[in-house]
Amino acid sequence: MDKLLNDELKLIKIFVFIGLIWGILNFDIQLSDGGDNGRYIMLGRSILEGKFMREVNTPAEDLHKQYPPLFPLVLSFIMFIFGKENIFMMKVFSLILYLFSILLFYLNLNFYFKKEKTLKIFLVLLFIFAKNIVGWSSLVLTESLFIFFILAILYFFNRFQQTNKLLDYIIFLIFCTLSVFTRGNGGIIFLSTFVFLLFTKRKKLIPVTLVFLILSQIWGFYLFLKTGHTSTYFQQVFYKNIYFPDAGKISFYNLIERIYFNTIIYFTKIIPRTFLGNVNSQFYYLPLKIIPIITFFGGLIICIRKKIYFETSLLIFYLIVLILWPEYFSTDRFFAPIFSLFLIVSSFSILWLIERKKTLLQFFFYIFLTYSILMNFAVLFADVPRKFYALTNTNFNFRDDNKFRPELGTKLLFQVGIWAKDNTPQNCVIMSMKPELIYLYSNRKTVIFPYTYDDSVVINYMEKNDVDYVIFENNPDQKRHANLTINRFLLEHKDAFSLAYTDLKVPAYMLLKVNRELLRK
Repeated sequence: MDKLLNDELKLIKIFVFIGLIWGILNFDIQLSDGGDNGRYIMLGRSILEGKFMREVNTPAEDLHKQYPPLFPLVLSFIMFIFGKENIFMMKVFSLILYLFSILLFYLNLNFYFKKEKTLKIFLVLLFIFAKNIVGWSSLVLTESLFIFFILAILYFFNRFQQTNKLLDYIIFLIFCTLSVFTRGNGGIIFLSTFVFLLFTKRKKLIPVTLVFLILSQIWGFYLFLKTGHTSTYFQQVFYKNIYFPDAGKISFYNLIERIYFNTIIYFTKIIPRTFLGNVNSQFYYLPLKIIPIITFFGGLIICIRKKIYFETSLLIFYLIVLILWPEYFSTDRFFAPIFSLFLIVSSFSILWLIERKKTLLQFFFYIFLTYSILMNFAVLFADVPRKFYALTNTNFNFRDDNKFRPELGTKLLFQVGIWAKDNTPQNCVIMSMKPELIYLYSNRKTVIFPYTYDDSVVINYMEKNDVDYVIFENNPDQKRHANLTINRFLLEHKDAFSLAYTDLKVPAYMLLKVNRELLRK
């Protein structure tokens, strides 16, 4: 028994060490050019400044209505200790969570595949090297935290299944509650919990579960009482485009169409790509794309037959939410939190083959897992030299890291924000397509473009927010939202704007000074 325990501890240490090395090699010091990390850091600053969950980047500083408060709260503690410019320590937090997730994933596999050591080793290695897991381990986003919470929830749920102790169940509920305070769709976990309680006839646990469900909704209740609105998270489902409300809400036909296309996207692109890195679309990759889908549906059937209610329903509910979201949210990022659960459920297919001694098929599955590990490794390793060079030549704040960006467009956009920090009045307001990020790089108040065709709405919006500067996106792609809305307005009223700054060699973004007197005319 002691030898087995020592072997387990050695294996865990090896896995965490491999994860640490892989996480460091893939550590990306740059702030992601997506707006979400900018929002989280901005909200962390608002907590640090005593303006809890206020949009401090805007002139109005309204209460934020989309993201729950736990991750910004964590960021505020990091900022308090290490400084609000220290992006490095914010990213280190995600790296630490990645390492703890490796540990929890292995411990969870012991509940499902205790005797299958080879299968566990392959699954953990795939989890460690998967682009869709390590890729979030140095970003200031909720993915690493949410992945950790999902695995902690599974661990304490399985602990409770074994011990039947109320304490384990309460710890499980605490992590369920924390997941809701991290991501808007965390509430799905409570739905799966009730499915488990009802099907296993554990009705005595329903009252305590209801208490934690109510506790998990405190932020939603507070938001409703303060603003009259609930979180915008699930409202996104009903709009054709949440960034362009004027396009209206979807019809039933649009919803069916969305479900169809999102299902195709997830099961032919996103899920296979998670296993195979940036897998190409050539026909000869088709067998490799089919394998994870076959094992998933096979594992799902086995789980239902084995009466594994919680994990099965959680995975199904989560996938339903994914395919209901607008198409532009159909990305690897939103599949990442349930990749571990997807692996576990799919692996019941392999367990079924092992139990029936289907040696040849087992061999093919292990070849596939090996290939998946190598593909993910190869895709990420190619970018290691650039990331490592940037990591060793930075002073870990926002603006100085801009010089290491390989993407010229993003670099030029943030360069506008850096220029604005040194050359515009402290109290000016900048209108941009990425307001939170421009706020971080410029330390100026910012507002988002009003995505509308109505000129009077734009003028009133700019006057209401005292907009002094506008960032013009000089992009030839006429399908971009900026070209469809605000750029059209700027070109029609170009006499009311004067050029303040652009990169003369590549004028991809222009900072325009607003003359409000001319704008009114």
